Amino acid sequence: MLKHSVKHQKTKILPLRWIANGFGAIATEHLVKAVNLDEDENLGVRYRYHAKMWRILNWPYKKWGTYYILDIKAWTEELSSQGWDDYDEFGKAYWDKD
Repeated sequence: MLKHSVKHQKTKILPLRWIANGFGAIATEHLVKAVNLDEDENLGVRYRYHAKMWRILNWPYKKWGTYYILDIKAWTEELSSQGWDDYDEFGKAYWDKD
């Protein structure tokens, strides 16, 4: 999957990028908690807290973090190529072979 991605680094200042990526990791945890609360339709104070923390902590990541952009078309073409299916060239499943 990584061979179908392009790395975009928002800054060349290495310590700033490290800090921004750390904030991005923490922000992602808050986003996951907010999404879980939203799925449970629990939109109270905890939901608002996690959503607000994601917005605050994700800002440095958006500005100075490292992004990876995936080429989904190339990735799906690779996964649908020969060797990724469960059957050989004769139509026999690999788990049924003796």
